[in-house]
Amino acid sequence: MSHAKVALCSIVFLIAVLSSGTGRAQPSSLPSVETQNAIKRLTVEPRGSRQQNTQFKEFRVDKDKLPAGSAGQLKLDDQGNASAPLVVPNTLLLQFEPTASKADIDTLLTKRGLTVVDTYPAIGAVKVEGDLSKYFAPTLSDRTANEALLRGVTGVIDDFKSEPIVRSATPDVILTPKADQLILNLLTATDVAPITLAAGEVERLDWGIVDIEASKLWTLKGASDGALLGVMDVGFARHEDITFLELLDRIEVHDHGNHVAGIGCARHGNGKGVRGVIPNCFVRATTADVFFTSAGGNPTLGFFVVFSQVLASFDRFLNDYADLKVINLSMGYNWRSNFGINPDAPESEQWRKLVESQGVFLVSVLELANKSGKVVVSAAGNDSSALTHPIMAKYASPFNWAAITAREKGIRNGVIVEAHDQGKKRASFSNSGGHISCPGVNILSVVARDAGGNQSDAMYGTMSGTSMASPYCASALVLLSLVRPGYTGVELVDCMMASADKTDAGTPMLKLTQAIIKCPSK
Repeated sequence: MSHAKVALCSIVFLIAVLSSGTGRAQPSSLPSVETQNAIKRLTVEPRGSRQQNTQFKEFRVDKDKLPAGSAGQLKLDDQGNASAPLVVPNTLLLQFEPTASKADIDTLLTKRGLTVVDTYPAIGAVKVEGDLSKYFAPTLSDRTANEALLRGVTGVIDDFKSEPIVRSATPDVILTPKADQLILNLLTATDVAPITLAAGEVERLDWGIVDIEASKLWTLKGASDGALLGVMDVGFARHEDITFLELLDRIEVHDHGNHVAGIGCARHGNGKGVRGVIPNCFVRATTADVFFTSAGGNPTLGFFVVFSQVLASFDRFLNDYADLKVINLSMGYNWRSNFGINPDAPESEQWRKLVESQGVFLVSVLELANKSGKVVVSAAGNDSSALTHPIMAKYASPFNWAAITAREKGIRNGVIVEAHDQGKKRASFSNSGGHISCPGVNILSVVARDAGGNQSDAMYGTMSGTSMASPYCASALVLLSLVRPGYTGVELVDCMMASADKTDAGTPMLKLTQAIIKCPSK
């Protein structure tokens, strides 16, 4: 698959339940007990069928600004234009200051005419609905529909952040548009086929297993102890090579979730398919809460994932599954592939403001994770195909912005992963500015459908992206924790990042044999 077709800027969160240090003390962004209780006591309107009636504001895509070859893959309207759903216009996320009282919150909701539809007490946030149409109303000075859209986004952020009790605000934003509107949003597996092993042949090793030297740790004490991998993604399906725990029957079937899960957890010793990084691994999988609707008058039904849904699922996954060693979250904006936007460009200030407004929520998520010793790993993103100067990871997603900003506050449990190829070069699609690099080009793993698109429990295929690199790095962190107990999560990450091997861009490449030397047995 050509790098120009690599489109899923998967944001992969892998959260190891390990001890971690925090560096210097900083004022907490987490809510007080009083504020948490105030949010818990708010009246929440039942969701019912409201999601079916959700409307979207769509961004008109300039085909000339897309990466080479992408325009031909877009679904065009009758006028030859392309657009993508971006904002849920009447849905808003608010994060309150840590000391906000119930009276303060009630006053704000009443004054603004807002109805609470979801709450996230642990980070002091709520999801609300109300009439926000005034922010998105077009004016005579608007040269394009996009100007009204962006003015609405920034207007909502600025207006609500002016409230003394509001720490951050963001309109709800689409993370995963429908595949039939921009097929680049979801990675397509190539070379999909069953794997037939010869008599006596063991399961195949992807080149990435050898590259990070995972197989050299498999014989060490503790390496084969059971480990849990939590994966949050757009969809999964049962497969002969993955052991899922409590996989829901009603779940979206998608190659991407299986591929990511297989990189970390494809079974060893079953005489089938491939081997994952962790020898004895079980997957606890969940999808972000998706909902089905049609947008822009398109009668085709498809699923969307929005920021609030990821936040809600992530919040529950953190709180409800304390036994997990790792949680993997794969979602992202793909600014260039989906919208023709370079987030680093001077004219992209409004997009950066959106990333920052959402990133503030996720700094609190990182702080919350850090309190229980969790390490969060996110993908650098796939926005840089054919660029002389790659896009920086910081504004590629709110998850990356949060990881960098949290480190500035002394919270060091966020790690950003770039992708490299077999020649030790930064993958052409990979953004830069990451902390470490892992294999991400032509990765062989498990998929959920056969070459004809039919669900199958015995198919394998190749994908490329930083969403493949992240599970390599983070599942390696879990493997390292098995053979080097007694270290904190941040200490183990430091040992991984101390690799002497670098990509051509100068980013440390994970080498587990070097990591175990840096972290000797205690």
